[in-house]
Amino acid sequence: TCQTVDDWPTCVPNKPSCNDMRCPAGTMCQVVEDWPKCVPNKASCNDVRCPSGTTCQMVETSPRCVTNKPSCNDLRCPSGTTCKMVESSPRCLPISQPPLVCHVLGRW
Repeated sequence: TCQTVDDWPTCVPNKPSCNDMRCPAGTMCQVVEDWPKCVPNKASCNDVRCPSGTTCQMVETSPRCVTNKPSCNDLRCPSGTTCKMVESSPRCLPISQPPLVCHVLGRW
């Protein structure tokens, strides 16, 4: 490119950029210290297919398939019980009846 240097038009080399680079698969161009460089792609959960019963979560800087934590959505409770989480596990517990309350008016 032509630039004015000390009031004179001068041809100067183009600064290298990622437009001039072709990176191999699994890498991408990134300018490092003013120079284009092919660096490994950052892994993400978009690149991972997890088996059934697991979901992808980023662990530190890597995607990992982690076992799903059980929840009340995974449990069918029999009649007369309801699901409650007990120490991070779903449990079928009896539906508690409201306590009987006796109101005694004016007899204290």
